[in-house]
Amino acid sequence: MPRIHPNSEVLTGRIQLLPGDQGRLLKHIQGCPSCRRKLEEREPAARGQGNVLSWRPSEAPVSRAVDGVLQGLRSRAQAVARERAEAPALFAELMGHRVERQEILARNSRRFRSLALCGLLLQRSHEVSVDDPAQGERLAALALELAGSLDGGWYGERVLADTRGRCWSLIGNARRIAADLPGAEEALLQAEDDLDRGTGDLTEKAQLLVYKAFLRQAQHRLDEAAVLFRRTVSIFLSAGEPLQAAESIVELAIVETDRGEPERAIQILARANTLRGLAVEPVPRASP
Repeated sequence: MPRIHPNSEVLTGRIQLLPGDQGRLLKHIQGCPSCRRKLEEREPAARGQGNVLSWRPSEAPVSRAVDGVLQGLRSRAQAVARERAEAPALFAELMGHRVERQEILARNSRRFRSLALCGLLLQRSHEVSVDDPAQGERLAALALELAGSLDGGWYGERVLADTRGRCWSLIGNARRIAADLPGAEEALLQAEDDLDRGTGDLTEKAQLLVYKAFLRQAQHRLDEAAVLFRRTVSIFLSAGEPLQAAESIVELAIVETDRGEPERAIQILARANTLRGLAVEPVPRASP
């Protein structure tokens, strides 16, 4: 398999990595001439950033550059941990305001400028959309408003593009559940546009395809829905997500049943059962 190199956001510290990823990054850099050259090129910027290691840094340019990267990783990891710890309280505080006030705060208040808070809003949107699609859309739109106020220099513009894409995906799904199919189509097109400018995360793109497949079902375009679900199965498996792949297989079986292919649906479900065995929890059916 080809070697996967960390992108420039990781090497420059703009992508937030958890502490456990630091060792893997350093190990890769040590064994990868290409990434070492990239670090040498940014070595002047690394000077004066301090040393995260307990030993004295080498005078070699690569070693100084690695020290600078690790310092940035540690400080960002600490910031990520703080942000995640603070997010539930911020979510509760934001939800305690009137709807109109929530939108103003998301747009203008520095206190609520948190990617982790944005994630909680999207999680809640997903949870409530089946029973209350209007509320699901509102929460996703609130997250979109918040994402627009976040600092691209800190989080990374491509990370924020992924976040906006996720917001639009959930807006589109909520609209589909509410039977606003043209509005859902418009939102999912915007989601695709944002994700095209994002990090290229496979699971983000696969989840968008899931929502598009649900929309094609609602539009009675079952052949297209089947193709989309098959694509999501392949992508989720490539990304190492057997649980989500199994969810898509279940949905594909439902589509095949609706197409008048019950025997094919049974065969497909057998594969889903195999993938369930790889997962650590039962596979729930995605939003109908």
